[in-house]
Amino acid sequence: MAVGHERLETNIGLMVVLVIVLMSVGGIATIVPLFFQPNLNTAVAGLKPYDALQLTGRDIYIREGCNTCHSQMIRPFRAETERYGHYSTAGEFVYDRPFLWGSKRTGPDLHRVGGRYSDEWHRVHLSNPRDVVPESIMPAYSWMEDTPVDASDIETKFRVLRTLGHPYSDEDIATAS
Repeated sequence: MAVGHERLETNIGLMVVLVIVLMSVGGIATIVPLFFQPNLNTAVAGLKPYDALQLTGRDIYIREGCNTCHSQMIRPFRAETERYGHYSTAGEFVYDRPFLWGSKRTGPDLHRVGGRYSDEWHRVHLSNPRDVVPESIMPAYSWMEDTPVDASDIETKFRVLRTLGHPYSDEDIATAS
């Protein structure tokens, strides 16, 4: 008759139950404390939800898969804070849906880099990245220059986001298009 550890290893049903219990306890111990940290779902001072242009740009960022190579999170490492500035906090992203923090970083972080270059630089970079960064492996998005943005559903997006808790007023929604 199996006893102790041997019994656990030979009884698959018991092993499955114990693994599920162990994972549940670990998950609860990891997730529940987050509900009691108000800084995780409270916006930082001065943070505003995206305006119509920013929301449209974010939708293009997601549609084109930019978040595959560019995370939007500055980590608290010396090299990153020296390059991009203060590290990211959860309160800066309370209006992000979907939430785009990522761990992959092929291209630079884009959270705070937008204002470092001119609009013309960004236009050229999106059209052909190697014109401004010769070693770039980013694909060219030259077709975007001639393709108008479709913002016909922006009011609907604002209404949905307001339902999810974003502080959009009726006036914000009416002037969004």
